[in-house]
Amino acid sequence: MMSDKMIDSLVDDLTPVKPLRARNGLALTLVIAAVFAVAVAVFGGLRGDILMGIPHPMFFLRAGALLLLGVTSSYAVIAMSQPAVGNSFKGWVWALLAALLFPATAIVMAMMAAPDNMAILVPRYGLECLGISMLLGTGIAATQVMWLRRGAPVALNRAGWLVGMSSGALGAAAYSLHCPFNSIFYVGLWYSLAVVLCAVVGRLVVPHLIRW
Repeated sequence: MMSDKMIDSLVDDLTPVKPLRARNGLALTLVIAAVFAVAVAVFGGLRGDILMGIPHPMFFLRAGALLLLGVTSSYAVIAMSQPAVGNSFKGWVWALLAALLFPATAIVMAMMAAPDNMAILVPRYGLECLGISMLLGTGIAATQVMWLRRGAPVALNRAGWLVGMSSGALGAAAYSLHCPFNSIFYVGLWYSLAVVLCAVVGRLVVPHLIRW
C-alpha cells in the first residue's frame, strides 16, 4: 500500500510531453534558411546571371553541393535529439565527400595555374563572403540548438560538429544567391573556409548549450 502511494505521488505532477518529430525539426531549419536566402536576395541583390535567367553552371554546382551537405547534416542533427544506438544517419558523410571536390579541385588547379589566374582570391570579397555566410549560419545554428535542447542528445561533440557544418553550408548556400564569382579558386577557398570555421565554432560552443 505504501509503495502504491509513493508511486502515485511521483507521477501526480507529470504531464505528457509531445514527441519530437524529425521532419518538423528539419522543416523548421529549412524554413529559417529560406528566410535568410530571401533576405540576401532582397537586401543584397541577386547575381546578375540569375536576373538574366541564364545562371552560370558553377552556381548550380556550388549551391547544389552546399544544399546537399546542409540538408543531410541538418537531418543528422535533428535526429540526434532522440537518443538511439546503432541507427544514426550517415548520409551527410557522402555529401561531405562530394563537397570536398571543390577545395580538392582548387588545390590541383592552383598548382597548375599562373598567378594572374588566382587574383580572384583577393580578401576584400572573400572576407565578405566568409563573414555573411557565417552570420547567416549562426541564425540557423540557433534554431538547431533550440531543437536539440528540447530533446536528449547524447553525442554532444558530434552534434557540435554537425550543427556547425550544416548551418555553415546552408548559410553559404543562401549567400551564393548574391555572390557573383564563379572561380573554382574562390569557391574552393572561401566557401570551404566558411563551412570549416562554422564546424569548428559549433564543436567548441554547441556541446555546452545542449548538455543536459
